[in-house]
Amino acid sequence: MNELSRVLVTGGAGMIGRRVVAQLQGLGVETAVLDNLSSGLPMPKSTAFTVQGDIRNADALDELLRNFRPDAILHLAAVHHIPTCETQRAYCLDVNVTGTENLLCAAENNAIGRVVIASSGAVYAWEDARLSEDSTPLWACDNYALAKTCTESQLRFWTQRSGGVGRVARIFNTIAHDDPNAHLIPDITAQLKNGDGTTTLRLGNLSSKRDYLHADDAAAGLIALLRDDRRTVAYDSFNLCSGSEHSVEELVRAMANLLERDIRIETDPIRRRKIDRPSQLGNPDKARQLLNWIARMSFNDALSATILQNSDFGQ
Repeated sequence: MNELSRVLVTGGAGMIGRRVVAQLQGLGVETAVLDNLSSGLPMPKSTAFTVQGDIRNADALDELLRNFRPDAILHLAAVHHIPTCETQRAYCLDVNVTGTENLLCAAENNAIGRVVIASSGAVYAWEDARLSEDSTPLWACDNYALAKTCTESQLRFWTQRSGGVGRVARIFNTIAHDDPNAHLIPDITAQLKNGDGTTTLRLGNLSSKRDYLHADDAAAGLIALLRDDRRTVAYDSFNLCSGSEHSVEELVRAMANLLERDIRIETDPIRRRKIDRPSQLGNPDKARQLLNWIARMSFNDALSATILQNSDFGQ
């Protein structure tokens, strides 16, 4: 495995990024964090080298790389809240695509030889079968997936220009108790926190199935990508997923059992997405075989950690 001594993590104050930073430091790796703190989460306390900044600022990126001189870059900074990506389309593309191009140009200018970027399971075409890196076609069905598909190509072009090693992490639906975005579980917990009896949840699509992964496992997978030392493979992509999927309704029922609550569900037409893939099940075999990475937490364990550590429920 590739040994790292210094890593820059963009978006390192985010839900996944702060866990990557903690795990890297546990391995003795010096880390720098670049984050604009737009998520509302603070900078990781244990990191000495932190910069509050925006990846759209090319000059600041170049200066940061000149000063810190990392062995590798893990690029997590992005707009990934789907409704925001749809209602603020130009902003999404500006941050996710232009920001990525700025970072890759700065890496090239400063001879950084290894970059890992966070992509998404949403880049795959809609299929009922498990989504696999080397056999399932890509097809962007919304603005977020469009941006992520583009950043994957940007990284591949960077490896061709620079001779560097690029890795793509196609991360599936990541959950944790400190998710700052209005994703499904934070939306549900917000509706539940003010009641202790029977609660009626107003939700959108109930049958859509997703592959849920705890943020701790996602962080470990990203570090495995950073340490992938196959230099004969300049560019490669990996799913970070559990390999099992659950519908929204199944998720709610599992949360009701954990909280010992009587929960009823009403479909709210306003909350229904116009474009919502029915299934998004990842195949984790490639990451297991080449990176020796698997999700350690089952769906029930990941959900339990997410819900029972949430301060809204008195834990």
